[in-house]
This record gives sequence, structure tokens and C-alpha cells, in this order.
Amino acid sequence: MQKPDPATPVVDHRPKVALKKRQIMRAKLLDAAMRVFAATGGTAPVIDDVIREANVSRGTFYNYFNSLDEVLVAIGQALNNQMTTDILPVYDVLTEPFQRVAVAFRLFLLRALHDPQWAGFVTRVEAWQHTSLVAEYMARDLENGKAAGDFDFERIDAATDFLMGASAHGIQALRQGVKSPERYIDTCVRMTLASLGCDADKCREATAFSVSYLQSWINNELTATSPGWATNMDQENAMRFMAGHE
Repeated sequence: MQKPDPATPVVDHRPKVALKKRQIMRAKLLDAAMRVFAATGGTAPVIDDVIREANVSRGTFYNYFNSLDEVLVAIGQALNNQMTTDILPVYDVLTEPFQRVAVAFRLFLLRALHDPQWAGFVTRVEAWQHTSLVAEYMARDLENGKAAGDFDFERIDAATDFLMGASAHGIQALRQGVKSPERYIDTCVRMTLASLGCDADKCREATAFSVSYLQSWINNELTATSPGWATNMDQENAMRFMAGHE
């Protein structure tokens, strides 16, 4: 048997293994919490419900989270990041910043309309962190749109915060129910673009584009793949909703 070369440094894999185990356990707790909240149908669960669902001890729970509220924040952040990843095939192929903003904004609101459980988790302010994927992509689109002369604002951080706030409140309103949701979403898209400095013609153009583009996507006319939540969305109702625009 060949002896190890004393000059070769010994790599300790234990920290990496420990980190992996922590990530798995944290994901297990979050998944259990999501199932519990979905099953309670609006009734506020307690920590015991989560640890029972995850089949772990209370001590294990507190090794990862200080409260159930902290779990909800983590779920909202994870779902928000996952949503951003989900829409990349249909959103990230667009090159015009004003089109990207209109399509992404409409997609978040469209999902809220058809997936109230998801919407319930991402309406918290803490789900819209500056370090989130959605903030990263928003900031990039805003910077590119300003450079192209389509947007006009003073501070990128203020514009990003405004756009995230508008998204969160729009999602919350649609989850709670609004009259004529298709017109509500159209108005939100136009007002968002106007607040970023787009002129009236550009606002109308971008809003109309986001409708026609997503109609094609829902109707499987684009090569862009669809995430599970969109695949499970009632296509007939979604098309009827999208077709309700003037």
C-alpha cells in the first residue's frame, strides 16, 4: 500500500459535509413549514406543527430559526428567488429594458392571480431584499434602460426599491381580490413604466407588448420553457384573462 506523500496537504472535508447537512436540514424545515401553512388553510400554525411535520425535535428547529416568523421570511425570500429563476427562459431573452421590466412585472402579478398560496408568502417586505435575485435583475434592467434613454431617475437604489415595493403591494392586492384584475395589472404596468420616466407612447407600447408576448408564451408559441407553476396554471382561464385587454 502506497504511503501518502507528507508534502501533500491533507484536505479536511468535514466542514463542507457539515455545511451540506445544515443546508439539507434547513430546506427540510422550510418544506415542512410550507406544507403546514398550505394545510391549515389560513389558520396560523405553531412551531409544534412544523417540527411534527418535519419529524425533528424542537431543539433542531431552534438551531436554524428563532421563530416561525423567521421561517416565513426565509420561505418568502426563497420563493422570490425561485420565481426569478423560473421566468428567465421567457424574460431573459428580451433585449429592450422597458420590455423586460413590463414582462417581468406582469409575470409576478399574473402568478399572484393564479397562485394565491405563493402570493401569501412573497408579500412580506422582507422577501424583497437588496441581495435577492429579483433586485439584481431589476437593478440591471434599470441601469440599462437609463443608459438607453428609456428611463429617467436619479438613484438606482431608490428606483429598485420603488419597483420591488410596487410588485409586493400589487401581489398582495391581487391575492386579496380586486375588481377587473386584468385592467388592474395593465394599470400597474403602465404606472410603473411612467414612474421610471417612460413617455406615454412607450408605456402603452410596453404594456401591449407584455400582453401579446405572454399570450404567445401561455399558448406555447414560444420556445421558452415553462416552470411547473405555469404549466399547472389553467391555460383556458389564463388565455381568457390575457385576451380581456383592449
